[in-house]
Amino acid sequence: MRVDVLDVGQGDAILIRTPANKTILIDAGDGDVNLPKLLTGLGVTSLDLVIGTHAHADHIGGMDEVLDAFPVKNYIDNGLPHTTRTYESVMARIEQKQIPYRTGIVGTSFKLDDGAVLELLFPPATPLKDTRSDLNSNSVVARLTHGDDCFLFTGDSEEPTERALVAAGLGQCDVLKVAHHGSNHSSTPAFLAAVKPSIAVISVGTGNRYGHPGEETMGRLEGTSAALYRTDLDGQVTLLSDGKKIKVETLRTRPNSGAVALTTEVNRPRPSIQAAAAHPAHDLTPAAVDNMPAQACAFPSSASSEVFHEAGCGHAARISPGNLVCYQTREQALAGGKRPAGCCSP
Repeated sequence: MRVDVLDVGQGDAILIRTPANKTILIDAGDGDVNLPKLLTGLGVTSLDLVIGTHAHADHIGGMDEVLDAFPVKNYIDNGLPHTTRTYESVMARIEQKQIPYRTGIVGTSFKLDDGAVLELLFPPATPLKDTRSDLNSNSVVARLTHGDDCFLFTGDSEEPTERALVAAGLGQCDVLKVAHHGSNHSSTPAFLAAVKPSIAVISVGTGNRYGHPGEETMGRLEGTSAALYRTDLDGQVTLLSDGKKIKVETLRTRPNSGAVALTTEVNRPRPSIQAAAAHPAHDLTPAAVDNMPAQACAFPSSASSEVFHEAGCGHAARISPGNLVCYQTREQALAGGKRPAGCCSP
């Protein structure tokens, strides 16, 4: 199992490749780096799953180019819209290309090969509200387990997210992708005490205007036993897992710097969050999304739209309650003058 935390400046882009070469991309940076070229150089020809953790531009700014460059079998985000051209452009691409699209919520999981599982631990079906940043706090949080090795991907989750995860029973995990580029709004003492990472990776841009990573967070991370890596200092961080130990390689592409490799071995029991076991794991195939947690409305539509969706479609989650029209069967939707939406082909 190979996990690359890519050097995309002030943003996130993480590539997961399984032993049988399934490919998963978590976020796509802000578009300042030619991500398709970078992915192609890593051998990517298609993507089995793309996760946009949330709608901020430093996570989906390069998503259009990715969706244009590679066949994408499944797309997941947190279901919260954003009033930006970046977000609207990504949603339009998904619709145009008819990419199967779902809202990712806790309890959704995917069987990969070699016994690996990718689980979504957040957000809940009812998103957090009235936080400092609802988009950040409802970031998609995913956990990858491969044998005894565990990776935790946190998007830009903040203190309310971490509090909910710890309350749900979050256990130890070997590798932590540090939330929100090392912002002081994340990586709380209680969260770090629960995860107890051996390796922590911060995806952050050199000299960024936000001051990331924050001094408080750096102090908390340095107070743990984790080996700490930063893309602004170390470049691309590659984690190689054989299910028993994790090898870390760093590669800087800037002048006068080379590759540095070191090995960290971990031997911990697989962690668990009780809420994540609410739904069975699905094989990571195009049909897998058909088995995601269903919504109460079987075939939702908007009163102002000509199309209808199937339950769980990410576009359906954005229909305002005042415009929602529910059909219990596909036939009822067709009889109501609606046509199937291209994004989910209900």
